[in-house]
Amino acid sequence: MPEASMTKRHEQWMARYGRVYKDEAERAMRFKIFKDNIEFIESFNDVADRPYKLGINEFSDQTNDEFQASRNGYKMSSHPTPLKTASFKYENVTAVPSAMDWRQKGAVTAIKNQGQCGCCWAFSAVAAMEGANQLATGKLISLSEQELVDCDVNGEDQGCGGGLMDNAFEFIIGNN
Repeated sequence: MPEASMTKRHEQWMARYGRVYKDEAERAMRFKIFKDNIEFIESFNDVADRPYKLGINEFSDQTNDEFQASRNGYKMSSHPTPLKTASFKYENVTAVPSAMDWRQKGAVTAIKNQGQCGCCWAFSAVAAMEGANQLATGKLISLSEQELVDCDVNGEDQGCGGGLMDNAFEFIIGNN
């Protein structure tokens, strides 16, 4: 793609996502990253038989390292607890499907966006609770990740600074 066309595409992307850079040096650096990402996206999507397509979004001017640093809020516990085992029996073990798409069962809410907040721990815990609730009650209810991010902060869960799904579940149980 010609440089002028890519520049225009970047400007349109900046307008769409409200991106403003502090100076020309940052703009040039972000443009190069944007351009590299667009080239990767287009070459990936040109390959036939991919199970999914990549797209341009608000993160298109970030490197993989920058994206992961801003999105991966999972923390390893500093106080790991030994695994508790319990015995139980499955009914009808021979009829277990090799795969299960919970979307087809109506147990998955619409896609949500955690933005620049490192709160994947809250999003994953809430998604698990939404699915479990739907399977138990037949009603799919979208629950609040924001409540965990704002309120579950006394321990290893630290809002946008990362957290643990296990602690989120304990918070939910203790505050129902």
